[in-house]
Amino acid sequence: MEQKTYIDQVYDLILQFGPKIVSALILLFVGMWVIRRGVRSFGMVLEKRNVDSSLRPFLITLIDVALKVALLLVVASQIGIETTSFIAVFSAIAFAIGLALQGSLGNFASGVLILLFRPYRVGDLLSVEDFTGYVSEIQIFNTILMTEHGKKIIIPNSKITEGPIENIALGEEVQVEISILLDSNTSVPTIREAAIAAAAECPWLIEGRPAEVVISGLNREDMKVDIAWWTKGEHYIHTLDFIHEALRSAFEARGIGLAKERRREMME
Repeated sequence: MEQKTYIDQVYDLILQFGPKIVSALILLFVGMWVIRRGVRSFGMVLEKRNVDSSLRPFLITLIDVALKVALLLVVASQIGIETTSFIAVFSAIAFAIGLALQGSLGNFASGVLILLFRPYRVGDLLSVEDFTGYVSEIQIFNTILMTEHGKKIIIPNSKITEGPIENIALGEEVQVEISILLDSNTSVPTIREAAIAAAAECPWLIEGRPAEVVISGLNREDMKVDIAWWTKGEHYIHTLDFIHEALRSAFEARGIGLAKERRREMME
């Protein structure tokens, strides 16, 4: 008798919740299919309307997440779960996750600021801390740089918004500068001659913009010399590497003593 009662209870539960669960599963699968198609169509619309390529992935991800959360609420309501309770639980979980992932949320907020104010875009040549490369992708949490040697540099967005960055504008004239410590008895005309010789070997320098040689520091043992050349932004990295080696060779050929050397890049 008790077994029959138990079976009756299970049967009643199946009759009560079975159709709801089946309809909720159907709604879930159909909803996910519609969301995938809708998000894909949304991406195509953004591309046709020439929305900035750095902004498209963020908008697509935002729409995708929002639609899936809305679908889960509808499915929960279909089963019979109170959406108010579900939202309260979801908010509590989201708050706990937020406390555990404060750094990631900071990167997310920084990503939003970057996409809104656009200090740089995909394709720009960017210098962040010790890394220089072309922006290949701006994600919600990270910015990806590609170096001239094919290396992928992943930089958290919070690192970019918290510190200084250098956006080397492509197509514009950019100054490449090398600061060097030389022996104090070195002849300035000889230094200028070496700078001109190094420039003659570099194919990316702008014609009509001669090398600039400035003595910015002097003491008994050595002197600081700043030498600058002009190139286009898209040739910046090539010029920087090439001119550094060419200048060293020009110095050695003229017997110029190199006390100490460091390289820095400066844009007008």
